Amino acid sequence: MNNLDCSNLPEEGKTPGAVALDRCDCLIQQYLTWKKENHRRSTRAQGVALVFTAVIPVILLLPWPYVNIVGAAFSAVAAIATGLLAINGWRENFIRYGYIYHMLQVEKYLYKAQATKEYPDDDPQKATRNFVKRIEGLVTLDVTEWRTEMQRIEDRSN
Repeated sequence: MNNLDCSNLPEEGKTPGAVALDRCDCLIQQYLTWKKENHRRSTRAQGVALVFTAVIPVILLLPWPYVNIVGAAFSAVAAIATGLLAINGWRENFIRYGYIYHMLQVEKYLYKAQATKEYPDDDPQKATRNFVKRIEGLVTLDVTEWRTEMQRIEDRSN
């Protein structure tokens, strides 16, 4: 996956608000990339599993000398696709990254429009501090959810 480095963006000559917006834009792009990649992988694995599973009964009815081997191979491919989907959590990641992506967009627009009390137009420094806290809180939420999921998987395997 394409990883953007959102922690090392140029800051020289920029206002704190511009720096915060640049970071938010970078995070939005990063989460969108991750969301799309996980969606693509999830869709592909689900499609492979579905097609190979559906074709197995048809193959087993064909009068070929090695039909059992072909049927077993199709079954194995379907099982591998299903396993990869479960192990890698592409569908769950797609949902999680999509949520964070959307929430970052919402915060950016609320900040730019000064649409909430957290982003007062009469105190730009307070608005910028709140904006930074909120976008970093979303990233922290994502990391916390990921750690919780990893712990759940580890506990289940023990």
